Amino acid sequence: MPDFVFPFPGKELAHTELSYDSCYERIPEADRTEIVDLAWNRGSETANTVWAESSGETDFFAIADKNGLRYRREDRDYVLGGRRYFSEYLSGTNTVTLYTQSVSLWAEQNGISREAAENLIMSHEFFHFLECTKLGLTSKLYLVPMVTIGPLKIGRTGIRALSEIGAHAFSRTYYDLAGGKPGSDNKK
Repeated sequence: MPDFVFPFPGKELAHTELSYDSCYERIPEADRTEIVDLAWNRGSETANTVWAESSGETDFFAIADKNGLRYRREDRDYVLGGRRYFSEYLSGTNTVTLYTQSVSLWAEQNGISREAAENLIMSHEFFHFLECTKLGLTSKLYLVPMVTIGPLKIGRTGIRALSEIGAHAFSRTYYDLAGGKPGSDNKK
């Protein structure tokens, strides 16, 4: 296998992630760096907390088990709207679904085992679980008007990309804390 390259966007690409959000144009340019830093720092600080609380556990399936997060595997390459999905977290059920065909393709593309890829993806989804159960949604740390008509601003909505930036930061920081290894090759 080729040398491992961490497959999630780093902080240097967080602004690009933010630019993909459907509310991006409603975020004043002067606020963009600040909110990227806010989301990134939240993910990074949360990783440090989980690392300490789990005594450096790197198996996110074990961490999930200890925290009441369920998971299941679905043998599917999940592509919707031209975008491939590797997993999804359903907050009402505290369940992560891993799409194994999608994960296998991602693992192969990134030169890691499927098991290590699943573990990295679980770390990302674990952050979303924490958002829903302990932290509060990172997407709600910064709100923009839902609709603006002249001077009239109606409603408020969060920035979904901030949750993704936080999850990427969580996974990246945890990976670094683990000594730059892609994670456990668990066989669950």
